[in-house]
This record gives sequence, structure tokens and C-alpha cells, in this order.
Amino acid sequence: MAEIRPFAPSKDRTPRYTVKEVSELTGLSAYTIRYYENSGLIPSVDRTGGNIRMFSEYALSWLRLVHCLRATGLPIDQVRHYIRMCEQGDSTIPERAEMIFRQEESLRRQLESLQQQFEVLKYKKEYYKRLLEGRGQDSCNPAARQKAEPDIVPELVL
Repeated sequence: MAEIRPFAPSKDRTPRYTVKEVSELTGLSAYTIRYYENSGLIPSVDRTGGNIRMFSEYALSWLRLVHCLRATGLPIDQVRHYIRMCEQGDSTIPERAEMIFRQEESLRRQLESLQQQFEVLKYKKEYYKRLLEGRGQDSCNPAARQKAEPDIVPELVL
């Protein structure tokens, strides 16, 4: 069975992609790509004689990693620190691992919170479907005058 690798770094350092092409390949805005590169987060981005950024597969690997770390909420300065540690080599593996472990735990907590929010929205969606079909009265609207407690959220521990 082949190993599943959602992040496959490349060693190919042949410059071949402009910022526009990288934007099309990754879905990131040109502004974001330039910002990451200007911030020193993407090692080995070459420049043409006309100062146009040229990205290799190697640089794209870094860009994808940087974007992933940022998307998990890791601050720019910590991403920069992580990149510098990678460049220092194997002696930094324990610290890099700890950083990734902490970020994974943070992301897991975010996912749990999002799942709870998703459950509330699913409940509200079904609630409104019933109302739109004429089945029931609006008992979840806090502005409605109720004699009984409103049924605002499903039974979740929030």
C-alpha cells in the first residue's frame, strides 16, 4: 500500500513559474504570494534580470507549507521561526515537532468548536424548513413573545 502524502516537497529548484502562474496553480492571490515572499517565508525564490519573481517546484513546496501553517492560525513570526529552524537542519527537529504538535492540538480544538456550530446551523436549517412548509410556529425567535422557554439550540454542551 502506498504512503499517503498530502504534502510532497520537491527538490527541483528550476525556476519556472511567475507569481501569476503560482496564483493560478495554488488559488492564492498574487498579493498573498508576494507578501509571503517579501516576509522571507519562501526560501529560494529566484528573480529574472527584470526583477520578476520566478518560483521552482521547491519554492512552491515552501509556499504550500507556509499557507497551510498560516491557515491553521500560526502567526507569521512563528511560521518564519519554523522556516529558519528547517533551514538549520536536523538539530531543530524536536522544536519543530513540538510546534507542529501544538498547532495540531489548536486546530483540533477549532474543529470541535466548528462542529458544534455546524450542528446548531443544521438544527436551525431543519427548523426553518418546517416553518417554510407551514409546519409549526416560530418558537426560536427571541423577539417573539413566548409563554414557554424558546427552543433555541439543540441539546449540545456549548
